[in-house]
Amino acid sequence: MRRLPKIALVLFGLLSPDLVMADASTLKLIDLLVQEGILSKEKADLLLKQVEEENAPKAGAEPLPAVAGSPGTENGGKGKVIRMQYVPELVKKEMREEIKQDVLAHARTEQWGDRKPLPSWVERFSWSGDVRLRHENALFSSANALPGIFRLFGVDVNNTTVDRMRWRVRGRLATSVTLTDHFSAGARLVTNGSSDNPIATNQTLGDSNRHFAVQFDRLYLNYRPYDWLLLSGGKVANPFYRTDMVWDPDLNFDGVMVSAKPRINDSLRLFGTGGAFPVQEVDLSKSDKWLFAGQGGVEWNPTPKSKITLAAAYYHYENMSGRISELNGDIRLNTTAVQWRQKGNSLIQLNNPPVAGLDGGGVYGLASEFREINVTGGIDLSMFNPLHIRLMGDYARNLAFNPDKMRRRGASLSGREGATAYQIRLDIGTTMLQDMGQLLAAKRHDWLLFAAFKRMESDSLLDGFTDSEFYLGGTNAQGWIGGASYAVADNVWLTGRWLSANQIIGPKLGIDVFQLDLTARF
Repeated sequence: MRRLPKIALVLFGLLSPDLVMADASTLKLIDLLVQEGILSKEKADLLLKQVEEENAPKAGAEPLPAVAGSPGTENGGKGKVIRMQYVPELVKKEMREEIKQDVLAHARTEQWGDRKPLPSWVERFSWSGDVRLRHENALFSSANALPGIFRLFGVDVNNTTVDRMRWRVRGRLATSVTLTDHFSAGARLVTNGSSDNPIATNQTLGDSNRHFAVQFDRLYLNYRPYDWLLLSGGKVANPFYRTDMVWDPDLNFDGVMVSAKPRINDSLRLFGTGGAFPVQEVDLSKSDKWLFAGQGGVEWNPTPKSKITLAAAYYHYENMSGRISELNGDIRLNTTAVQWRQKGNSLIQLNNPPVAGLDGGGVYGLASEFREINVTGGIDLSMFNPLHIRLMGDYARNLAFNPDKMRRRGASLSGREGATAYQIRLDIGTTMLQDMGQLLAAKRHDWLLFAAFKRMESDSLLDGFTDSEFYLGGTNAQGWIGGASYAVADNVWLTGRWLSANQIIGPKLGIDVFQLDLTARF
């Protein structure tokens, strides 16, 4: 029975509209189809009768023999031929339908491709994510000052002398949904790390096998009236062209933003981003902390295999500096301290001397305000197939840095504090897909080598938002970064990094970090 549809198709080919020869073998096929019930006897007779009539001999011509058992048959049709020029369209259609129904019935019996259609709303969702396993060693210089020295100046450092080894994991799962032609929404879940740390997503293994907590690090609504224009609000991804100097790669922004990327011609595109981002909402105060940011840039492709990008940004922070209470022990101005900081910025004690039991030994705020200009550039060259070369540079300066004002606020300065930061980075490898220095995708056997030098003076940047891995976070540091990546499979890669940094001014603090990552992206 499985071969019968094929037999029918062969027969249908023999009875095509073109002029063909139908011999005794063909007639046997017709008889077989009749016997198996695929073609009725009446339809077979009708088919042969129509062929006979249409090929009836003209005057003076010999009649054509017919099929055995059919009207007009002579001598059983042995060794004789019927010339059939076409099969009537009605018969073709009926034969096709019968064969189709037989094949479908057989497919249903054996459950070929038994897959139920998905609801239409499911197609509006898209998913992505990654899982990263990390081995990390933090190595401290033997000449480092003790932690208590740093805490005397309000720097929250707990370990400066004991090397630390950790196994860590990071998981992220993101989804976005198309609501209409112009509106979309999205969310991303990430391993908790530390809920009060805006730049920590690594989960350290070895917590008595407790379950990992997760949290939303993105939750937003997008409106895109044109392909080149985007308005977004909620907790959004970092929208700026950048390196990891000013912004930690895991930092996302609360607030609203607009981004435009109009194309001027095939080789030139402009881009611009602006936004208002609340940093800290202060209870019982009108002095909430804000970031107002804007960036403009150009992306130029002088050739199909080269790209030059240049951008300039201005980051304006409001109400970031601390205010000292006029009365000793008064804690009402403690709210002027930032909720989250790492280390490096100049500090002032807000309630000096502190009152024991009221403030936990003293609250420190930032001595400087921050009005940062940031210039970032990149050159991508892919004409050296299969090599891809990428060079990026970053420069920033805090225009609000004013030592005199900082001293009047109560800061004790050495005179060597600074307001400038810069970084340069070189990547050489194959076609591993990157975004702002972060690997996004790779094909098996892709590889990448990278090296960078970074220097960030004490008050050049807001230390709470800088890369948390170089110098274990913060400013007032300079040093080198080097490493390599290799894709062991499609979208699965190994990365090894060495980050070496030392303080620029103040007590000795040298920190080297080694990381070995296995990342899988989907």
